[in-house]
Amino acid sequence: MASSRDTATNAPAVRGGGALSAPPTQGDRKAARVSLPLGRLIARLRHRGLENPLLPLPAVLIVAVGFFVPLVILAVYSFWPTVNGKIVHDWTLGNYTRFFTQETYWRTLLRSFLFVGIASAITVVLTFPFAYFVATKVRPRRRLFWVLVAIIPFWTSYLIRVFAWLNMFGDEGLLNKALQAIGLTSSPIGLFGFDKPAIVITFVYLLFPLAFLTIYIAIERMNPAMLEASADLGAKPWRSLTTITLPIARTGLVAGFIFSFISMMGDYATPQLIGGTNGVLYSNLIINQFNNSMQWGFGATLAMLLLVSIFLLLVVLRTAAGKVEAVGEYTMGFTHRRAPFLLAYSLLYLVFLYTPPALLVLLAFNDSPQSGLPFVGFTTHWFSDVFHNVVLVDSLWTSVQVAVSAVIVSVVLGTLAAVQISRARGKLRGFNLGMIAVPLFLPPVVLGLAIIIGLNALGIERGLWTIVAGHVIITLPVVTLMVLVRLEGLDRNQELAAMDLGARPWRAFFSISVPQALPGIVAGAMIAFAMSMDEFILTFLVTGSQQTLPLYIFGSLRIRVTPDLNAISALMLGASFLLLTLGVLIAIGRDRIRRREEVSRLPAGVGLPS
Repeated sequence: MASSRDTATNAPAVRGGGALSAPPTQGDRKAARVSLPLGRLIARLRHRGLENPLLPLPAVLIVAVGFFVPLVILAVYSFWPTVNGKIVHDWTLGNYTRFFTQETYWRTLLRSFLFVGIASAITVVLTFPFAYFVATKVRPRRRLFWVLVAIIPFWTSYLIRVFAWLNMFGDEGLLNKALQAIGLTSSPIGLFGFDKPAIVITFVYLLFPLAFLTIYIAIERMNPAMLEASADLGAKPWRSLTTITLPIARTGLVAGFIFSFISMMGDYATPQLIGGTNGVLYSNLIINQFNNSMQWGFGATLAMLLLVSIFLLLVVLRTAAGKVEAVGEYTMGFTHRRAPFLLAYSLLYLVFLYTPPALLVLLAFNDSPQSGLPFVGFTTHWFSDVFHNVVLVDSLWTSVQVAVSAVIVSVVLGTLAAVQISRARGKLRGFNLGMIAVPLFLPPVVLGLAIIIGLNALGIERGLWTIVAGHVIITLPVVTLMVLVRLEGLDRNQELAAMDLGARPWRAFFSISVPQALPGIVAGAMIAFAMSMDEFILTFLVTGSQQTLPLYIFGSLRIRVTPDLNAISALMLGASFLLLTLGVLIAIGRDRIRRREEVSRLPAGVGLPS
């Protein structure tokens, strides 16, 4: 007699409802083999929590669709001719042949590379002494103040800073007027006229803070005791500079040069406003193909050749920079020897940074119908005119809408990406981080042209959403990197302990990690907001009929400089300074609270290192 176990084993399967099921077919078994690994994969992804590799996917997709796809279309357009203002889908090398056979184009590229390269080198050389002073001569507790004072102008409006120098140059500019007033010259000096020297001075001013930050970060890694030891062994200051400081700061110097070069090479507004009739660089040549000439195919060729040239330059500079040897752990040390020359130079550096915007604010209160000196009286009616200007207010509201939308998208997607990247290791981490950060290394003019060509190829109309999309592409990397830096510096033991007690990964993250990472999130959001409110080069290209505040200011500057522009500039400068100061105070305040909590948990008589 068969046992009940044998009976159960050999009995046919019964479906719900009592009907006997048919034996599995070969197709059923194949589907089961396919669905089993897929089900396991989905289950693994669900249980990986904050290490889920899908978290950075939205950010990566946005960059891929909004950045790489337009670049591919731009490359395709470069092989198509333009006839009567319309693209003809015939593959040809005619655009490239035209570039290399007509001297105007390739000579303009070479001259622009040389001009921008010299301006970038001047920026790095002039910034190095100040960065060296802050990194090695200032006490660690005071360095944050110096760093903030140096970089805050970089986060103020780009067009406003250009406008500040527009008031300074020219025969009737503040510089020539001041020199004539004190008797140093009887006529205007050509150096301060609207020409290429003025473009170099403005470029250097615009990129000073960015170059300082890259050089400072590199030098701060150096142990000042190495310089002290070198001096004690009899080495001259220049010897210590060439054998110790410069090799360690090499990567920062090269990075400062690269960022300055890319920013200047893609800037077509500064040469146009400051350079006068001689202010034509390669980027202006590209823009003309899309505006007046309506040669989109040839314009795409010029943009692609600019990309290739910049890429080759990056390869050369990366090879020349090489690798930096390890310099030990960060010691928070500084050299005690006084450096009066470096101190004086650093103070002059800050005077150079803050004098133009300070004069701009002063002129906003000048009761004169002309924008400039002399100062005839105090008034505030220019500010009243600003708030009664309907076009200006509408432009401001459009800028706020774009900035808020871009910040929300960037903060949400950037934080999600930073959470996973901070926990990941290996090639996937490098791929995600590289994909998200790559827009930082492309001139906005090329990105803007790629976007409008992509929209044209797809038959999509430009509008407010295209401005938002463009701003997300350039703000998303900044937010991601800001949050990532903060998350990588956190101790996850508390987060792990919360999960050991039964909390889900997301609950532990929002309850423990987010409050600690909040300064990075807030700082990223505020910087992204300031960048979006200030963005002009990309916005100028991708906008439809909408007008943002930077577009309004640029249009006004091209027509006539009026006193109400000084008032607008003063308001924007004040808003930028206030926004950045609040972000800094939030970050500093939370750090102090954290340090106090850490001190309170230490045994009596033990303190944190200063």
